[in-house]
Amino acid sequence: MHYRRRGPHVSRHFKRSMAALGLTLVFVDVAAADDVTTTISGYGTAGGSFTSNGAYHYVHDTTEFVGAGNDFDTSLDSRIGVQAKVSFDSHWSITAQEVVRERGDSTFDPGTEWLFVQYSPISAVDLRVGRMALATFLLSDSRNVGYAATWFHAPNEVYSSEPFQYIDGAQAKWQFELGPFDIGFKGAYGTSDAELELPTGLTDAKAKNVSSSSLSVQWNDLLVRAALTKGASPFEVPLAPEFIVNYILKDKYLSFGTQYDNGTAIFISEWSKRTENDVPVANKPLFASTQWYMAGGWRFGKLTPMVIYGGLKENNPLANADGYYGTWSVALRYDIVRNIALKAEASRPIAANPAYWVTANPDSNQRINVFGFGADFVF
Repeated sequence: MHYRRRGPHVSRHFKRSMAALGLTLVFVDVAAADDVTTTISGYGTAGGSFTSNGAYHYVHDTTEFVGAGNDFDTSLDSRIGVQAKVSFDSHWSITAQEVVRERGDSTFDPGTEWLFVQYSPISAVDLRVGRMALATFLLSDSRNVGYAATWFHAPNEVYSSEPFQYIDGAQAKWQFELGPFDIGFKGAYGTSDAELELPTGLTDAKAKNVSSSSLSVQWNDLLVRAALTKGASPFEVPLAPEFIVNYILKDKYLSFGTQYDNGTAIFISEWSKRTENDVPVANKPLFASTQWYMAGGWRFGKLTPMVIYGGLKENNPLANADGYYGTWSVALRYDIVRNIALKAEASRPIAANPAYWVTANPDSNQRINVFGFGADFVF
């Protein structure tokens, strides 16, 4: 993977953030009118990570170009988000969410995660237009909200595989009860974009015809969810120094997730398969993988330990070496006061695992320790 560090710049995220912030302030000002209510909330993480070997730099996904090495790095994990929701009546509302975090190689870069208008014709149906989270996986909607999870790092095997994290377009949600079951449908269609550091170099990826659909079923403390996400992106792949193939990359994610939480016992698992069309001439996909994890924890009052195992199988892709990689992690959460949780986590991925590093070493089976700790909070 080619590493490139760029100079200071005014990113498109910053421009969008300033526009969204201005709109949010207007919404708050409008809230002084009768029958209009405004809710402002936020979340954040103060902490960092480091590795046991300075040759390997840990990242959450391919949208981050500068990882945490063997010096304690606070910029990778620290973030703060603010959300404002203005409800005009029981049917119409506007929601904006701004998050400041590391993006690319820019420390604490602001960006618009959510900015949508919602119309709810009935209490069970929400229709949205704007920017929403791309709900590829079970916890995609709340991935940035560290306080909502027991772990400090979401399992890289699954959550690093999807480069696009939001969708600009339209979304429909339908939630209803069927006997003892709570059923949820969600569908979205639109576009997305992301600046990525791939084995082929720095890429400004733009996805069109992005579709995401999911079905969830909850029964008491058990939630089961299935989802399908698709998208198409124009791509350039250098097969040789002076031979570049241009084609439309068609990406597909099929995922299944379960979560059980009765207030004491916690169990979460997800399975996902990523498939793509073949790169012309090379006759194999750029990315193709199957990934999964299982996590189990138990609450002892304010203290919650958790054990996580993640697996990644590369299915003969062009970008990464074929193989299977397994990683054990242990996490510990302590709810020190209401709305603040202290966390620590340790993982042992191998150097060849492409889900964890800025630059993986496909020829090494060495285990590298990744340590992370900090505080998650909501307000």
